[in-house]
Amino acid sequence: MADMVPEDEFEDEGLGKLGLWITIVVVLLILALGGGGYYLFQKLRSEQAGLGGAVGKESQRVLELTHQVTTLQREIALIHRQITDLDARQAAQQQRWRQMLDEQAKVFDAKLEALEKKLENSHAKLATQIQALGRQISRTRTDVMLADAEYLLSVANQKLRLTGDVQAALRAMEAADELLRQSGDPAAFKVREALVKEIAALRKVKQPDVVGVSAQLLALEEQVSQLPLYLPHMGKVAEGQQKAHPSDQDIIEQWKEVLTIRRRKTERPVEAILTPEEVEAIRHALILKLETARFAAVRGAPDLYRSSLEAARQWVQQHFDTKARQVQDFLAALDRLAQQPVAVQLPEIGQSLKLLRHLPQLRLDLERLDGAVPVAPVQ
Repeated sequence: MADMVPEDEFEDEGLGKLGLWITIVVVLLILALGGGGYYLFQKLRSEQAGLGGAVGKESQRVLELTHQVTTLQREIALIHRQITDLDARQAAQQQRWRQMLDEQAKVFDAKLEALEKKLENSHAKLATQIQALGRQISRTRTDVMLADAEYLLSVANQKLRLTGDVQAALRAMEAADELLRQSGDPAAFKVREALVKEIAALRKVKQPDVVGVSAQLLALEEQVSQLPLYLPHMGKVAEGQQKAHPSDQDIIEQWKEVLTIRRRKTERPVEAILTPEEVEAIRHALILKLETARFAAVRGAPDLYRSSLEAARQWVQQHFDTKARQVQDFLAALDRLAQQPVAVQLPEIGQSLKLLRHLPQLRLDLERLDGAVPVAPVQ
């Protein structure tokens, strides 16, 4: 049946239906679009009304937030300025502290340097003391003996110079020589050589018999009262104590005593008669001269000793009877005493001590001599 419909009719009828349907569809679409638009418009109006309130609230919130943000920005700016000021103050404080630290560091460095110098000096002193202590500890038996010998020689010199004690000086020097011998130090040979010579010189010294001289002078003083004077004199010296009311007999005895003139033959002219006071003065002057000689003997003053004895001799010859046996014996005793020594010329004993104190130099000299001696080669 399809083949029976004409092709042109079929095409016109199809086109008409298609246009209708298209028109219907277009109308429907327009209606649908209109309804949808209206619906959307109403909905949009309702939404816009609700959205307007929400926008107002959000705007208020936005304004509040903006105000808060502005406030926060101001606070942040203030804090930033405070931080800036704090940084500046901190920088200034740090600068001051840095300067103070630098100054303190300089002072500390100076003190540290001074302390280091003191420490170095202390170390040097300590090292010196340690070395000295080491030398003291390491001193050998020989060094001790040499030191003891030096001390003994010093004592000998002091004894001889200050007190003239020859025997004590000899004992000290002999002990020092024994120590030098035991030390076995070759450099001490020159010291011992000088020491032996000094000991020999001291042994030749003869000590004066000061005690014997003093005893002889005292014996002569006791004889002075018995020596006869060459001039005549009257009696004795009157007693110091006299009676308050002497009797006539006492007065007569006194006159007899005074008027008694001792006659003596003499070749010298008699110019006057000596009173008892003058006789005592003459004898006392002689005793003083003998006392001076005894003092000079004890003190070891030979010039004063001999001059005093010579003065006593001249006094005896001038005032006493030189022909009398007692006076002659007295003068002979004075001559013998004048020949006796009361002091001695002590030898010098300081050379050995001087050499001992320069013993290190002697050792160096000995080493030089040993080095100068040629050594034969060993076969």
